[in-house]
Amino acid sequence: MEILDYLGDEIYLFVLISIMVVSGIAKEKKLFAGTYGFLKSKFKSNRVVIMLLSFVSGILPIEGRATVSAGILDTATGPNGDTASRKKLGIIDFLTTHHFYMWSPIEKPVLLPMAAFGLGYSAWLGMVWPLLVVSALFIVLYCWLAVDEHEVVIAECPESSGFWDFAKNTLPFLAAIVAYMVMGGEGPEAVFPVFGALLLYYIISTKSYDISKLNSYINWTTVAIVAVVFASSGYMQEHRAWFEEGVKSIGLDMHTFKGVFYISLLTFLASFSMGSDGKFAALTVLMASAFGKEYLLWFFALDYAGYLLTPMHECVMIGKRYFGTSLSTYYTALVGWALLLISVAGVFTFL
Repeated sequence: MEILDYLGDEIYLFVLISIMVVSGIAKEKKLFAGTYGFLKSKFKSNRVVIMLLSFVSGILPIEGRATVSAGILDTATGPNGDTASRKKLGIIDFLTTHHFYMWSPIEKPVLLPMAAFGLGYSAWLGMVWPLLVVSALFIVLYCWLAVDEHEVVIAECPESSGFWDFAKNTLPFLAAIVAYMVMGGEGPEAVFPVFGALLLYYIISTKSYDISKLNSYINWTTVAIVAVVFASSGYMQEHRAWFEEGVKSIGLDMHTFKGVFYISLLTFLASFSMGSDGKFAALTVLMASAFGKEYLLWFFALDYAGYLLTPMHECVMIGKRYFGTSLSTYYTALVGWALLLISVAGVFTFL
């Protein structure tokens, strides 16, 4: 236990590695396929089924969730659905697979700020809850109003494999996330028991003992980037005064309207130009490290909005490929969501 007390941000790298391995096993073994069939058998409303299929795809530990969700929606909707209605599925797929960047403790946009600023999971939720509330209302209302019940024709799904398949293959992961939340999402005492047990469960239950195969599931480049972000955020916090003075020397100060405007525009454009959840998370951490944790919510909202709106976002291309969803359809919804996030963050940060 004394050794664990010396561990800092590096314990969160174990979370990333564990999820990568579990995701790889789940994808190869198709462990979550039965969950979709189970949902289909329990809900009769076409709109509810569409929303739940995409939502579940969004929270399960599958790399490329939007791709998985789009594939599910594509196969779930029957051939009788009209073209105009199918185009709406692209933005539904997007919205229902991107909310988790605000609340899921295994995602980099949540994980990096928690680690960089020593926040427990409850503290993170206590900060980000305004964005969660407006996002939940926006997503549910948009998805419900965008498509009428008769517009979506649900195809016949394979017979549901029932609750046992869900309990065996999907529930352990969801239970681990809940356990992590309950334990505060902070420190070795929460990380190693929960994610160690999760990793062992999926390895043993699927008999995935090939070390080289398990290693292939890990994106070591991503792990290295996250490690560098942790190190650089620590450096930025140690040299915050020097960095802030340097910015002020060119006329930018977060305590002036001009400074807030130009610094905010800079971070938004940087996030917009990168189109990556990991990079927007890193940018948020670095900016908040430089200017103060009191601006964390503001920078998070700005960088998240930039990430949502960039045309380089791969999930936009996924929707166009599967459903022919136009950029105008995307931006009608995403601009509204982004403005809500920035407005709410501005109120809670500056007022």
